[in-house]
Amino acid sequence: MSSKGNYLRAIEEWADIYMGRSLSEYFAFLRGTGMSMQQAHALTFLFYNAPSKISEICAHMMVSAAAASQMVDRLEKQNLVARIPEPEDRRVRNVVLSEQGQEFVRQSIKARRSWVENQPTEFSNEQLDQISSALRLLSNVYRENRGELPIQSRIP
Repeated sequence: MSSKGNYLRAIEEWADIYMGRSLSEYFAFLRGTGMSMQQAHALTFLFYNAPSKISEICAHMMVSAAAASQMVDRLEKQNLVARIPEPEDRRVRNVVLSEQGQEFVRQSIKARRSWVENQPTEFSNEQLDQISSALRLLSNVYRENRGELPIQSRIP
């Protein structure tokens, strides 16, 4: 198999493991909060994309404007989001996370990642450094290709 083939196979295997374990932890977290998957998705979208208009939320989540508006109403009643006026057009309202909403997303990220921290490592320090370097390289190249900035400062 070619180097590229080996690389792709390794990434796919790791993605399968990471995704499966992370989703299990994430769903367990959600069950404990009583929050629906749709609501958690909206809060996570806002965590990375606030302020956002209802139209942006519904486009991202592929729901109707009415459904997105109703969900935002429910999240607002739970003090997880707030609607604020658009500076250029005060008739338009943007949705932002409250401090409580931000904390919910931080906790969901922490829960999703919890299994990684609890993995026994049977690697030498040199191996751990090699793995860390390879993953950082992969992350940086991905972000550069997408024109994204590192998001580390926003995540616990």
